[in-house]
Order: sequence, then C-alpha cells, then structure tokens
Amino acid sequence: MRRDEVPEDLRMSWSRAICSQLQGLLAEKALHFPMFYVSFRSEVATHDLIRSRLEQGLFVAVPITHLATHTLEPRRITHWGQLVPGVYGILEPDAQITGPAPPQELSAVIVPGSVFDLSGGRYGYGGGYYDRFLMNAAPQAVRIGLAFELQVLEAIALARHDQRMNWIITENRTIGPF
Repeated sequence: MRRDEVPEDLRMSWSRAICSQLQGLLAEKALHFPMFYVSFRSEVATHDLIRSRLEQGLFVAVPITHLATHTLEPRRITHWGQLVPGVYGILEPDAQITGPAPPQELSAVIVPGSVFDLSGGRYGYGGGYYDRFLMNAAPQAVRIGLAFELQVLEAIALARHDQRMNWIITENRTIGPF
C-alpha cells in the first residue's frame, strides 16, 4: 500500500490536518454522536483526536470487531484506558467496562479504507465489516471516510454491497457531500 511508504512524521502531519478538518465538519453539521475507528499501522491517525474529544467530555463511540459474525458493535468510551488490544491487535473497547452505543443513535461513522474515489466510493480491507454495519445497523449515520490524498482515485468499480461515503477528508481537501 502506497501509504506504508510515507514517512511517519509526514503521515502524522497529514493526519493532524485531516482530523482538524473532521472536527470542523462534525461541529458544522452538528454530528454530536460519532463512531470513530481506532487507527492502526499506516491509516490516518485518529488516536489524538479521540483523546482530545475524551478530554473535552465529548461523545466517542468505538467498535468492537466480532470475527465470527463479521459485525461491528459500537461501544461508548469515556477515557482512553478503556481500550484494549482486540482483533488483529487493533485497540477496541473493553466490553466489561464500557457501555453500548446504540447504532441507530449514531450521527456519523468515521470510516477507514484502502482506496476512495471522487464520488464517495470506498474499498475497505476485504471483510465487509463497515459496509454491513452502515447498511444494516446504522443507515442513518453520515459516513465520513478519512484518507490521504494518495488513496483517492478518480473512480473505482464498486460491488452492489459497497457503501458510499457522504464525505471524504484528506490532508488537502474535504470532498463531498455526495
């Protein structure tokens, strides 16, 4: 993946720019109940944004991944220490100490991906977790994809089940609404 080749300091700089734009969009659109992915490896880094929201006492939901059912379960967290290594070593809420975040109450879902396009298309990582979640559990949620500019293509061919984003935010621009 091309983003793996970007030096970490540059990825972090781009991530800060993306998260700043995301904060502005969430505030502008009054999206007060978002679910965030917890970044892993070379994804757009979300840790600082999540920590900042927690310090401000703002709502933060994060998913638990269930491999057996290929589903996501959103949980509300109130401090960073409630996250533990989960599937693939990705941090996720400790189900013993966090409460549920009903999917139908989420105003936005912040979505990772491998590739996005200029009409809101998205490729994930092949498991379909976010596509199923957005289609079945949280169809009302505004879908916001975070990507580095190098992950955005003119167009990608989508399968019938692939869910489109409403917005895509890169270090250079906010694309949408779609």
